Amino acid sequence: MKWHIEPIALHRVRVPGPEVLFQRGFTEMVDLVIYAFVLRGGALTCVVDTGLAADYTRLNDDVRARKGPASGFVDIGLPLPQQLSSRGLRPDHLLLTSFGPYTTGALDAWPDMPLWVSARGCDDLLQPEEAALTHPVEPALRERLLGAHCVSGEREVLPGLTLVETGIHHPASAAVLVDTEEGTVGILDPVFLARNLREGIALGAAEHAAGWHAMVRRIGRRSSALLPIHDPEPTPLPQAQWHTTLRDT
Repeated sequence: MKWHIEPIALHRVRVPGPEVLFQRGFTEMVDLVIYAFVLRGGALTCVVDTGLAADYTRLNDDVRARKGPASGFVDIGLPLPQQLSSRGLRPDHLLLTSFGPYTTGALDAWPDMPLWVSARGCDDLLQPEEAALTHPVEPALRERLLGAHCVSGEREVLPGLTLVETGIHHPASAAVLVDTEEGTVGILDPVFLARNLREGIALGAAEHAAGWHAMVRRIGRRSSALLPIHDPEPTPLPQAQWHTTLRDT
């Protein structure tokens, strides 16, 4: 099955450069966009990530305390449930590229919808791999995640749609490989910007920075292009435009 990808912009946030660009950009604040990705194939609709919860005041307080007053999330679109409703869409499946608050915020709009997540991420909820890197999850969300379809390694969720565990950014980080008319497109949590690919710069906020390069090459063997998950210009970037160190030649 071939799928069509529609990015839906939900929020904007500015973060310090080194968070996105490993050991670079110390004087920069980088603009990121938080998306949901609507995948349509045949009569089916799947949604990758769901944006923030309606009230993220406490999250912004924490973000600004750690990253400075220029940071913090800002809405740039209506909440995802309203955007889907305006398009006459209701998801058949939900997939997550991480367990961050910017991916899980609207899950409660579809409490009984099949949900696909990383098994390693669920294991980390039960027994954190590293306590210092644990990201708190509210009890209700924790139960929803633990009750989801937990994918170990990878699994084809539907024909032409595969969830792959990646790690690198968080234990729960994952990629979604989407077969489209133009080829297979990867949407993966640890690639934030097209600049990461064009310049061969690992994600700065990585729990395994060295592994980022190998992960991109591994996913690249299965993808004709990657769609950077937070780039303000949400366009799949073909391998010909990646830095030579990321091409598996």
